Amino acid sequence: MLRQPTQQLALDLVEPEAPTLDNFVVGDNAELIACLRQCLRGEGPQFIYIWGPPASGRTHLLRSLTPSQRWRVPEFDPAVVLYTVDNVEQLDDEDLERLFHLMNAVRSRPGTRLVAAGAGPAAQLSIREDVRTRLCWGLSYRVRYLPDALAEAEFVRQARARGLEISPEAARWVSEHVPRDMRGLRDFLDKMDRRSMQTKRRVSFSLLNECLQSLEADRRHATQLPRQAAVRKP
Repeated sequence: MLRQPTQQLALDLVEPEAPTLDNFVVGDNAELIACLRQCLRGEGPQFIYIWGPPASGRTHLLRSLTPSQRWRVPEFDPAVVLYTVDNVEQLDDEDLERLFHLMNAVRSRPGTRLVAAGAGPAAQLSIREDVRTRLCWGLSYRVRYLPDALAEAEFVRQARARGLEISPEAARWVSEHVPRDMRGLRDFLDKMDRRSMQTKRRVSFSLLNECLQSLEADRRHATQLPRQAAVRKP
């Protein structure tokens, strides 16, 4: 007689939400979000530069604006009215050259807009000067992490959407021990969801500790991996 497995296979039954401006938790970024909504309507400044710490939501915002854009730095197309370019400080020489020409083309078309993002203020980026100065043409915004209370509330909301009940004490524990950026919280939630399903356990402090240890181990492993040369992908 075959023995039944002690753990249930974890299935990813919850599709991740596609990034939109509506599901971005605004927090202290209300002015930035209002400006990006203007941008989507073809209004406001032609150039916007956003910057902030890792996992602050920069990529979420850019994908919200151009969900179908395929290239890191697209070539100018008269039929396209909105472009985005992420992680400008990581662009290679070829991409920086393409960005230089794209920004010139966008400026020559008043109805066209470009939103770029980087890890720090545009004026402080270690990139070619003619691109750096062009990134300063328009408005610049810093993306700020969520306050603790908002991050905690969003974590509870997403957990409940997966059918996980989080007690106030558990939510407080998460806000005190897990980085409050939304990427870190989602990674932690993924682990918590899988482990709860695999072991058929409710959310407890023991389970939370296990998930935190696993998350920290993953991050240590990621920092030890050799960096590979970036490859342009469509």
